[in-house]
Amino acid sequence: MIHTGAGFQSKLQYESGLVTMRMKIPDKKTYGVITSFYLISENQFQGNHDEIDFEFIGTEGKLQTNLFTSDMGGREEVYQLPFDPFEDYHTYQILYSPHHIVWFVDNIPIRSFKNNTMRGINFPSRPMWIEASLWNSNSVIWAGTVDWNKAPFIAYYQDFNISGCPYQTGNNCTLSPVLSPWNRPKIDPQQVQLMRNFRKKYMIYDYCWVNGVRYPECSHHV
Repeated sequence: MIHTGAGFQSKLQYESGLVTMRMKIPDKKTYGVITSFYLISENQFQGNHDEIDFEFIGTEGKLQTNLFTSDMGGREEVYQLPFDPFEDYHTYQILYSPHHIVWFVDNIPIRSFKNNTMRGINFPSRPMWIEASLWNSNSVIWAGTVDWNKAPFIAYYQDFNISGCPYQTGNNCTLSPVLSPWNRPKIDPQQVQLMRNFRKKYMIYDYCWVNGVRYPECSHHV
């Protein structure tokens, strides 16, 4: 198996914020190539880290979101996007706040995960780096096999922006929504409806459908 990859990382870690990236995935049609944009804490190889993911599974327009909360993750949702993500740049955003995590595509929220630690549901609590990478999967079952005859595979990133609270001594990352807009406790009703419509039309896999017993948030619809 050939292992290749490339990526970049933010200079600082963040405790909360809204992270924006415009992306265009490789145009060569194949399985196995993963174009990703994510937040990740330290200790990612020890199985007890925090992580919030956007991952394109192959280059056929399947977008996966995932979440790790001091564990091994397994909270995948997959969407078949209504556009081809290699043809043009699209905007992907991750909102990470003490209240919830929200994933956006072209300003439409597609998933929300609320902070329900009072119910015994894990929620990310560590400062995280912002990273992006292009790599090939080792899992044939998950992502398929790369057609290396079509290499090279090139992903494009632009307009990387962070509006958030860096992890630094003395910083107050629980400021009011007026001073820290990303700390709003809820998305507005119009956004909620947009999210419901998107999920109804384009979501093709939900971890709660197949393994909901393992995750307490599935019974609380969070």
